[in-house]
Amino acid sequence: MRLLRSTALITVLFAGSAFGASKEIMELQRDIAQLQAQLQALQSSNDQKLAAIQALVTQSLDAAGKANTSVSVLSATVNQTLERELKSQMTPVAGLAAKVDNTNNDVAEVRNSVADLNSSMNKILQRLGDINDAIKVMQAPAAAPPPGPSGPSGAAAPPPPAAVLFGNSVRDQNGGKLELALSGFSDFLKFYPEDPNAASAQLNIGEIHRQQGKAELAAQDFDAIIERYPASDVTPDAYLMKGMSLKEAGKKTDAIATFRSLITKYPRKDQASQAKEQLRTMGVSLTAPAPAPVRRKK
Repeated sequence: MRLLRSTALITVLFAGSAFGASKEIMELQRDIAQLQAQLQALQSSNDQKLAAIQALVTQSLDAAGKANTSVSVLSATVNQTLERELKSQMTPVAGLAAKVDNTNNDVAEVRNSVADLNSSMNKILQRLGDINDAIKVMQAPAAAPPPGPSGPSGAAAPPPPAAVLFGNSVRDQNGGKLELALSGFSDFLKFYPEDPNAASAQLNIGEIHRQQGKAELAAQDFDAIIERYPASDVTPDAYLMKGMSLKEAGKKTDAIATFRSLITKYPRKDQASQAKEQLRTMGVSLTAPAPAPVRRKK
């Protein structure tokens, strides 16, 4: 009997325990079902939003593609328009450039003509000065004939006065007696190296050698003036004539250096302008450096 009561009590307790557990499971299942419903709703909302975003991205890509196409068409149109305008504007400019080139050529020819004219004028002025000196010599009293050798030593006769010797040499040069004039100027420099006309005598010697086609020797003659008479009035002419002689002798580098030295030392002289023109005709820059002229031993 006691065994039956114990068994019944255990059965009742177990049944109550099972009933409580079943209730908790049902509540847990209900909570899980609610959570699943909420997850499904959230998933559905996310899917809708993602679909909307994808639609917007697709529309943006389409719009960007259309914009790129429009920009490409516009760029091509602008480039074509600019090319047409540029060609239409460059045509008159090209014609103007040709006219400017022709004008520059004309100006260069005029400059060459002016340089030649200046050179001719300088020669004329020099000849006029020589004639003036010759007139002065002619107006001076005639020199007494030199005495013969004196005494047993046979001493040489004194040279003629400086003015007479220089004037006679100038007359010989103007008369085409170049060798006689060359000898006279050489004697003048020998006897009167410090005379005011000494630099002019040396210049005339260079001119005679240049007329004889001895360009290198003439350059040495003009260089002698630069070395011995740097303060003379004819020194700028010596620079110019030296450069011309070197140019004629085919010594282009030395000629360029000489012309540039003339321009540097006498920038305001007419000879400097002629030296610049010579450099232009030689196709040489007025400012670029050039090797120094080679000094020749005499």
